[in-house]
This record gives sequence, structure tokens and C-alpha cells, in this order.
Amino acid sequence: MNEYKLVVVVETQEHVYIRLFVNNVLANPEGLIRLKHAELDQLFRDLFKGSRGKCIKCYCQYSR
Repeated sequence: MNEYKLVVVVETQEHVYIRLFVNNVLANPEGLIRLKHAELDQLFRDLFKGSRGKCIKCYCQYSR
């Protein structure tokens, strides 16, 4: 079963920029993923449900 970590690096009013880790390996080494807030929430719900709870969302210290 895969484990997911969504790390919010930058957060603006309209978008969030994240790094995605799958089994502690960076899945997007070419750059940050830009999503709208609702898209991030939906992605987190889908990954959380699909991994049976092995998904966390965390924030960098200076993301907010």
C-alpha cells in the first residue's frame, strides 16, 4: 500500500504549490504542482481514501 505526503510549500489566495511524496520519494522533481484550494482538498480526500488513511497534508513553516 502506498503512503502519500502532500507538502504545501507556497499558499496564495487562489493557488497552493505543493510537493508530492509517494513512499517518501519525491514524485515531482521537475518543480512544484500548482492547484486551486478545492483541487488540493479533493486530491487529499481521494488519496486518503485510496490509501486507507496513509496520506498526510503538511505545510512548510513559511507557506502561510
